[in-house]
Amino acid sequence: MTHKIQCFNDYVNQLLLGDGYAELNIKGVGVFQASQRQAKRHAFYEPLICLMGQGAKRCHVGDSAFTYQAGDFFINFLPMPVSTEVVQAEKDKPLLSASLAIDLVRLADMVLRIERIEGRSKENANERSSSLVMGKADDELVDLFIKLLKLSRNPMDAKILGESVIDEIYYRILTSEHGYALRTLLSQYGGIQPISRVVGYIHENTEKSIQIQELANIANMSKTSFFNAFKQIMHVPPMQYIKSSKLQKAQTLLIQGMSANEASFQVGYNSFSQFSREYKRFFGYPPSHTQRAA
Repeated sequence: MTHKIQCFNDYVNQLLLGDGYAELNIKGVGVFQASQRQAKRHAFYEPLICLMGQGAKRCHVGDSAFTYQAGDFFINFLPMPVSTEVVQAEKDKPLLSASLAIDLVRLADMVLRIERIEGRSKENANERSSSLVMGKADDELVDLFIKLLKLSRNPMDAKILGESVIDEIYYRILTSEHGYALRTLLSQYGGIQPISRVVGYIHENTEKSIQIQELANIANMSKTSFFNAFKQIMHVPPMQYIKSSKLQKAQTLLIQGMSANEASFQVGYNSFSQFSREYKRFFGYPPSHTQRAA
């Protein structure tokens, strides 16, 4: 473990009260601790940048698995139903991480600012388009996360100075080893834009029955091209993504106190028995047990 990562962990520890996630004074910034291994569980990742300080976590998306550990960063650019597990954590050496929610509009603006100076990035043929990126964090990125954690201890510092540090984190990520590939994805010329439109449509219309051809039309692609592009970028086929998103939203509604019948209707199921069956298959327990499992 490098000195900078140890320093990062020290600051994370100062901001935690125990296991779980703690939101800090800077909007979208939080820290996380797990003092023991956790079995695979379903989760929903909004766009984020995560820096791992200690321990290891594995994120499963479709047939792909991403394991990130001390010194790694993990970036997710689009809303993504995933399964996660804590694979390395002990009571005296817990998993420690910090995350920053991504503002995609602001990130895209940073791309434009960079390209006005440097010129538009050219797609790297060796990089496959994906909404998920993982790599080793350099010292500059670790330093910036440490700075965010320092600022978050003082509400005024957080409010006045936090935004400039976030901009610099975006800049460092976009000019890093993975920068060209990321900028291609985020620019208007990249393949992620039509898929991003589709993902937005899915989440705005979870109460509807959505067909592949409808999504292909939104992406302005043939049905086959759309299916292949979606699976490459999101790591799961479109219909699997839609079902996972509906069930994740239903779980949120149930935790908030909505009845199972109403939740099933809100996410577009006409048959409650089908909803109950698919919910149990997905989460491992029926809708009626959601409150006690949460």
